[in-house]
Amino acid sequence: MQEQNYDIVVVGAGLGGLLSAALLSKEGYKVCVLEKNKQIGGCLQSFGFDKKLFESAVHYIGSLDKGQTLYKIFTYLGLMDKLALKRLDIDCFDEIILKDKRYCLAQGHELFAETMGSCFPKEEENINAYVKEMKRVCEHFPMYNMTFGNVDDKRKAGLAGLREKLNSFTENTLLTHVLTGNNLLHGGNFEHTPFYMHALIENSYIESSWKCADGSTQIARLLQEEIIRNGGRVLRNIEVVSMKEENGAMTYIEDRNGERFFAKQFISNLHPQVTYRLIESSLIRPVTIKRVASLKNTMSSFMVNISLKPQMIRYLNHNIYYHKTEDAWEDVHEQILSSPSSFGIFFNEDREHSGFATSISILTWLHADASNEWKDTFRTTSARESRGERYEDFKRQRIEEIIHETAQVIPGLKNAVQKADACTPLTFRDYLDTPDGSMYGLQKDIRFMTESVIATRTKIPNLFLTGQNVNLHGVLGVSITAVMTVGDLVGLEYLVGKINAAQ
Repeated sequence: MQEQNYDIVVVGAGLGGLLSAALLSKEGYKVCVLEKNKQIGGCLQSFGFDKKLFESAVHYIGSLDKGQTLYKIFTYLGLMDKLALKRLDIDCFDEIILKDKRYCLAQGHELFAETMGSCFPKEEENINAYVKEMKRVCEHFPMYNMTFGNVDDKRKAGLAGLREKLNSFTENTLLTHVLTGNNLLHGGNFEHTPFYMHALIENSYIESSWKCADGSTQIARLLQEEIIRNGGRVLRNIEVVSMKEENGAMTYIEDRNGERFFAKQFISNLHPQVTYRLIESSLIRPVTIKRVASLKNTMSSFMVNISLKPQMIRYLNHNIYYHKTEDAWEDVHEQILSSPSSFGIFFNEDREHSGFATSISILTWLHADASNEWKDTFRTTSARESRGERYEDFKRQRIEEIIHETAQVIPGLKNAVQKADACTPLTFRDYLDTPDGSMYGLQKDIRFMTESVIATRTKIPNLFLTGQNVNLHGVLGVSITAVMTVGDLVGLEYLVGKINAAQ
């Protein structure tokens, strides 16, 4: 059994873990990141299929224009000059289709309100009020704007449910479903998701929306390079099986092979439910472990990845959210097990044939119970080997159905398919290590806000948490949380000051 000593050990090489490690290594700490998979990045993972690049989860990113929050964080870490980015269409970054009507969400608050107002001319005043309130809510979260202030005052921001808050602006039900038509971005529940969650996420894309031209995995690679350049390590294929506390402090982390990693401080980027299962400590009360284990997660998904025949489908520089009905939340409310009615459609451009798409990914909701038959099987060398032909039939049936449905809004899609495969709730569970393959981790619910709050600090004084479950999900949310986690160690005001000074 070997022992290794570091200043800080980070468990999990997802965005939160890598960003935390990069920030700390920049401060001179000897950092080691442990990742159980052979590929780093978590939700940033890209993968090859039919010699084309596909995204595991991150299809576009917000708040990356100069001076915006994610731009500031990435600039401080030296990423912005190295990232290959493509801005989505200003006048339509997301096209919302409800039944047979199309609406565009535009970048920039004024253009967003103007575009929505042209579709709902009698609602212009209400739309402006919605945009104003969205911006007001965002101002009550200092870290969202990379400013240092008082602890986030969510009560001032408003703890109303999403539907309740939208209904306070308008009686037009169709408008409320258009404004939340890209809910595949953040999951949740129309009734119980806090309005502030919707506002923070939606606002970031309205500020600016971008695709990673060479895949989002480039973010993970660049962060890894920064960590190594500063003397840190990123170790793959290291599965942590226990986190040991002794005499009031976390002492070491042990992997499946019995190797121990000692450090002065520890950060877990794992899902909190996974983290608390690994901790061996009398400082964590059983009631806390039980509470965290009982927290509800957002629903999982089924994603079809399609390699297209050349020059068959025009490339669209925006995303499509297609709903077969006028209810954008139907699949979430029904906890969909089959036959989805909502589809997120994301395009990748063919570099050899400009103006045409080389591939398409189609994201739908799917409850984890739909794949219960194989829940006790886990990824080995391939899903086909470990789960059998019935699992492949399960995927094929849904792939065909989803392609048939989305062909209604992408004419010629069926004939343009060269190859298709899919990611299921089990895929997301095994690759992203989230319970039941949850798309966005823990569900924020206005009815149980106190119970569901996960802080960056734990009862073990040298163990900290980061990642999408702690504060806000999405690339921006996870990046902000990483800054908060590192701020617990180096001083938040000091760190925010350095990030802002780098512009």
